[in-house]
Amino acid sequence: MPEDVKLPELAESVVEGEIVQWLVQVGDVVVADQPFVEVMTDKVTVELPAPFAGRVVELAVAEGAVVPVGAVLARVERGAGAADAAAEPAAAAAPKADAVADGAATDADDGDERSLFRARGGGEDDALPSVRRTGAPGRAPASATPSPRGAFGRVVAVPAARRLARELGVPIEQVLGSGPSGRVRVDDVRGHEGRVAPAASGLPASIRPSTPKGFEDRERRVPLRGMRRAIAQHMVASHLHSVRTLHVDEADVTELVRLRERLKPRAEARGVRLSYLPLIMKAVGQVLPHFPSLASALDDVTQEVVFRDYVNLGMAVSTDVGLVVPVVRDVDRKTLIDVAEELQGLAEKARTATLAPDDVRGGSFSITNIGSVGGLFSFPIINVPEAAILGVHAIRKRPVVLPDDTIAARPMLYLSLAFDHRLVDGADAARFTNQLIDLLQAPEAMLLDA
Repeated sequence: MPEDVKLPELAESVVEGEIVQWLVQVGDVVVADQPFVEVMTDKVTVELPAPFAGRVVELAVAEGAVVPVGAVLARVERGAGAADAAAEPAAAAAPKADAVADGAATDADDGDERSLFRARGGGEDDALPSVRRTGAPGRAPASATPSPRGAFGRVVAVPAARRLARELGVPIEQVLGSGPSGRVRVDDVRGHEGRVAPAASGLPASIRPSTPKGFEDRERRVPLRGMRRAIAQHMVASHLHSVRTLHVDEADVTELVRLRERLKPRAEARGVRLSYLPLIMKAVGQVLPHFPSLASALDDVTQEVVFRDYVNLGMAVSTDVGLVVPVVRDVDRKTLIDVAEELQGLAEKARTATLAPDDVRGGSFSITNIGSVGGLFSFPIINVPEAAILGVHAIRKRPVVLPDDTIAARPMLYLSLAFDHRLVDGADAARFTNQLIDLLQAPEAMLLDA
């Protein structure tokens, strides 16, 4: 008798998921842990594996549908054809040694170990260097070999490239990968010839944009789906389920700049790039426990305020497909070098679309490093159900009046704290910011408990 395959709970507070792509078809014989379906939530995109071996009897949900956690996705007859299925991965794996020798990647290979360029170039703000094969990105020369395939016959590609190919109508099998061992990347899909713009998204007529006559051929329309759809939903939820208020202040970070300059060579000697963000996260980790309301959340169902007695800091990371917020756990209990190393690893996983559900789960407070992009200050959007988010802006020299009434150019940092006024009083927000500024202006104090 067929058994139900249901959508599991993928992350904290996730109640639904979008079926991005089925990786099997009705009638397919699958083995346990074989890639089964790709699902996107407002937290992360994951490939769910087959929970057991058997034959697929029914796909109960169409691609593009949004279903709640616990919904039946498919039905699989357990054990049917299992003996034949068990032989398939072995057969597919048989030429693996030759494939690796020829430079073809497998699905288990994330490409990092084969990459020649993992460190930054000249300056710390320089773009990451990259390697590309001869010719335009994604365009195969006449003698090009087919894209490398994994053990289950899928083209080896990063998830972000796979999503973009679907959105643009580009057959991923026709894209030549420029990544390590032929892995298809986002730039390869963008550069592939013959891509087509998908059909227009269906907005209500009253708010649909109008097109002046003769301008139709100068517009592009892309369906609101995938990561951008998830972000849009999360932003609406933040707007509807929080009472956002903003508190802005500035810090003279002269000593913070000096401290980082002294610590940078030591961190680099251990293979870790020390930016300002780990220092700021450590400062937040020391101050936040004194202001429990800023790490709280409101359970609308039970009408209870949940106080999180842990410092799990989410960090907003901009990627090719949108903004994601991986979480560094127990920042207050980790050393500065540990925080910097974990931060570096999570940022790389975010940009390569390899975050796991656990990487985005359990945040109690978030930080968005807007200073890496620019701007004076901003009004960050709260990452609901959290109660607050801190915007960290660019460090810029500005004239400052010193205690002796002299004027000097000092490196100044704007901090913008957005908070849910239902949970956090303005006075607490101001006191939190004041204590954080005190620590950033005398950062050696945070090393006492590091």
